[in-house]
Amino acid sequence: MRAAARVVVVAAALGVVAVASSSLLSCGGGDPACGDGVVEGTESCDDGDSDEADECRACMAFSPPRTVVKWEFNGMAAPGFTNDGCIDVSAVNVQVELGGPLPSTQQVGCAMRQVVFTDLPGGMYTAAVTPLDSAGQSLVTAPVTVAFPANATYNTSTEYTVVVPPEAWARPMTGTFFFVLRWAGMGCAAAAPPVATQRVTLTVNGSPVTQQANVGSAVYPVYSLDGSSVTCVNATVSQAEAARTVPFGRASIAVSGRDSGGTEWFRATFETFVGAGVSNPILTFDVPSIVDAAVDAPDDAPDDAPVDAGVD
Repeated sequence: MRAAARVVVVAAALGVVAVASSSLLSCGGGDPACGDGVVEGTESCDDGDSDEADECRACMAFSPPRTVVKWEFNGMAAPGFTNDGCIDVSAVNVQVELGGPLPSTQQVGCAMRQVVFTDLPGGMYTAAVTPLDSAGQSLVTAPVTVAFPANATYNTSTEYTVVVPPEAWARPMTGTFFFVLRWAGMGCAAAAPPVATQRVTLTVNGSPVTQQANVGSAVYPVYSLDGSSVTCVNATVSQAEAARTVPFGRASIAVSGRDSGGTEWFRATFETFVGAGVSNPILTFDVPSIVDAAVDAPDDAPDDAPVDAGVD
């Protein structure tokens, strides 16, 4: 026969938890004995002791609930843009200040990408995230916050991500803007009709960009991103157009394509983003035909209405 199970109430530092004792003994019949130090049957652990406040309780592996706060910089600021890294924004450490029933503050290396709070008492919390530079100074105008309830389920981990948006940064930054243009899905010569010249106007945070772009080839010289007419650039993902030291932030790029006679056949304006640093994604802008757009436009649309298109 088995000895009757005991119920032990453990007063933990962060709350009171009722758990079953591991002092279940077997008196024969080959049944697994919890507490004999041997993992058998359905046991996930057996540490051979009666400590019901450790990581093996009632011969089942136990871990307190974990609440994970992660951070991301400029995440999904525009179609095709994922996020900026710690080096891009000069963040060395990140401070996470937890407000709620059990306030606390953690500061870890930015590259850790997260902090973990264990066994929080019940209630609502607010995590305030502050990226810090090498001198420990804040890189944002104010901490960026996320509110969440405490995770109270044992052996589980709940994650919350704080996205630091472009508007939160306190200091000016610059980045490299990589892009490829397509004309209704085609390159310059293959477009219908072929595109002989292009005009590109890049605006960041509402201001025209004065930087220039090129593809690092003598075939396509440097040109201004101010709407000037230049020979159509057959850039590719492996050799994209690039504008360097462009101001960081939300942007728009207006593109026009014309045939050899100067007639405009393609036009669009795209909302986009210039990330910080040099390791930015290559964004493809597929400029639609204004003829096709006019066919699809409602009857009351003006003939010269600009055409907006998404980013691949």
